[in-house]
Amino acid sequence: MTNSEIFTAFESIIGDSLDRTLEVQLANMAKNKLETTLQLEITKKLDTSQTSTVGGTYLTQYSLASDILVPLGRIYVGTNPRLLIPLERRIEYKDAAGFFYIDLRQSKFCLTGTVATAEAITFPYIYKTASIADDTNTVVVWPSDFHLLIPIEMAKIWPSIDQAGKEWDYTDRWQALYTELKNSLIDWDHSYKALATDGMSPYPEQLSPSENRINF
Repeated sequence: MTNSEIFTAFESIIGDSLDRTLEVQLANMAKNKLETTLQLEITKKLDTSQTSTVGGTYLTQYSLASDILVPLGRIYVGTNPRLLIPLERRIEYKDAAGFFYIDLRQSKFCLTGTVATAEAITFPYIYKTASIADDTNTVVVWPSDFHLLIPIEMAKIWPSIDQAGKEWDYTDRWQALYTELKNSLIDWDHSYKALATDGMSPYPEQLSPSENRINF
């Protein structure tokens, strides 16, 4: 669906039209909510722009990718994995190699322990896809068969009751379609997740409570 088609579908679902600026905000809220919770394979990226600093400590900062939405819990310094720990527990791990933490407020991350060699850092993450705008472009990166999820999600966010007291046009039938579409998107994504694991169990930190989780 193009961006304009998303707005048209949303207006059809709620039986009304809103200020377009508000519709744009709702569309991006809906898209980002779906991509944050589902963590689709198609929205994964690797940032390899950072190199570890020799002599760096747990306070040495590295920049997060500008388009990061959600980290995936594990990074690599060279070929050595490091696990994500909470910011508030950095003192516990400050001398232990093998961990990192994120200072989200400053858009930075730090490696624990003392860095002995300069090595490339590989940071896997879910990226924030391009924003939906008031135009005819198509920016949603997942297959078009599932784009209708966005206007339905917009309707779920917005209570479409006007000042005259018109009843909400979002019915159980829309909810049923939403559930069917979402499950189909998850099934499509699982086909890639299963191939990527190649029969192997995922790392423990990747076993999130997300509904888009493969049970091994």
